[in-house]
Amino acid sequence: MTAIVGVLNSQGIAIAADSAVTVTGNNGKKVYNRSNKIFTLSKFHPVGIAIYNSADFMGMPLETIIKMYRKSLGESSFNTIQEYKDNFITFLRTQLVNVSPELRKSAFFGFCSEAHLTLINNTIDSLSQRNTELIGIEQPDKLVIYHEVVSEELEKYTAKLGTYHQANYTNLSFEQYCIHYVDELVAIEDFIQAEINKEFEGFILNEAHRASIKTMLYALVNIQFIFEKHCGLIFFGFGETEIYPSSHLVLVGSLIADDLRFIIGDPVKISPGVLNSNILPYAQGDVTTTVLTGVDPNYKNEVKQSVKSTFNDVSDQIAAILNNAEQSAAIRLALGTISDTLIQKLEEYQWTKITGPLLEILAHMGKEDMSELAESLVNITSLKRKFTSSNSADESVGGPVDVAIITKGDGFIWMKRKHYFDINNNQSFKDKYFTT
Repeated sequence: MTAIVGVLNSQGIAIAADSAVTVTGNNGKKVYNRSNKIFTLSKFHPVGIAIYNSADFMGMPLETIIKMYRKSLGESSFNTIQEYKDNFITFLRTQLVNVSPELRKSAFFGFCSEAHLTLINNTIDSLSQRNTELIGIEQPDKLVIYHEVVSEELEKYTAKLGTYHQANYTNLSFEQYCIHYVDELVAIEDFIQAEINKEFEGFILNEAHRASIKTMLYALVNIQFIFEKHCGLIFFGFGETEIYPSSHLVLVGSLIADDLRFIIGDPVKISPGVLNSNILPYAQGDVTTTVLTGVDPNYKNEVKQSVKSTFNDVSDQIAAILNNAEQSAAIRLALGTISDTLIQKLEEYQWTKITGPLLEILAHMGKEDMSELAESLVNITSLKRKFTSSNSADESVGGPVDVAIITKGDGFIWMKRKHYFDINNNQSFKDKYFTT
């Protein structure tokens, strides 16, 4: 995991990132504190990129891809950061030829696991609740119950998938999808059957179930939410025609056939009079949000829910006492309005007394202070993780903090940077940096 914080005003953008990377294996988790997460996207122009959540995409190290892109870019530039972002995504697509068939298959199984593991667990739980009914009956009768339960679970989960916001990651039709993944889909169906059969002997899937499983898995493809293992890419700095800095976030998920699943976040652009400054927590942002708003985001959500829940409870109790539907409805409406007003007043206080004044000061901060603020927010996040985690492997923010700032005039400047080598002992690296 990662903590990355961006601090922006009209002068530029400062980015700070920790160095922790969590590696998960058969023996558990291990945290290393030497990972690089901030990079120059161009050697010649004021644009950078930061990564989080995953250091590789489909087995390809993102650091390698970034440096290959930087080399291919050379002295070329774009007018906006959005164009850099779009061009990088195009370049990333060209590198998919390096992904082996074995890794593509493994990634597809991982992508589908959210659905088929849920189906397995839900079916086993539902059958367990009918265990007394299954005892003592013949196998054909058991199969009737098995098929009834798995049909219900397939229907419920597929309906749930239909409630999610949809995107258009691929134009692959259902038929094309089934042809492309014919072997993988059969393997998943067989896996589902084998896992449930371990708990309920004689369980089998019929052809209708197998068809429904294919439909369910196809429904995952164009769900807007990137739920699978993904990497976050943050593009920041100035395009050639941009006088103010901006930050653009892209979440890159799995590969479906030959198409990427990715979400492009709303850009954050400094525009005096509209947005003079901002603090952006890109990953593990609870501590940064607490500083920015004056309250822990989890606590804030709990307060909102508690206020609404309490006013609803009061409405129910009054309704029970009055035993008058018309009066009860009027009181419920009034109390609902009061609860909304209370929450709104709390939000207004937060903005006028805490967030607003902080951003007003930030709008006039110098470059050094912006960098210090970004670094401090990462350090505070690391400190919180250290003293609130019960397991050292869960201390997923830590190590040296890298800090960079980009301004229009000076470009990409490292304020703090760790090296895995001594730059003074590597003259050849310095000599070739701008020549290759």
